[in-house]
Amino acid sequence: MDRVIGWGTLAVVVIVVVGMLSLLQTTTCVDAVPGLGTSSCTTEPMLGVAGTWIAVVIGALVVALCVWRIVRTPEHRR
Repeated sequence: MDRVIGWGTLAVVVIVVVGMLSLLQTTTCVDAVPGLGTSSCTTEPMLGVAGTWIAVVIGALVVALCVWRIVRTPEHRR
């Protein structure tokens, strides 16, 4: 039973952390000189696009491992 709880807890923690890392955004603004052009702002994920994809893929693999370990735990160990 302890292993199932441990793997389940790890899966939930990974889902929460990866979710926060992928949803947090950063905004960068560039102000133009008054009268010479326009200001612009860009918003992107905190880890960048590539970093977000890496975090999501690794997180999905860890969650899949946790689910596999929960399912494969023998009955006498649950």
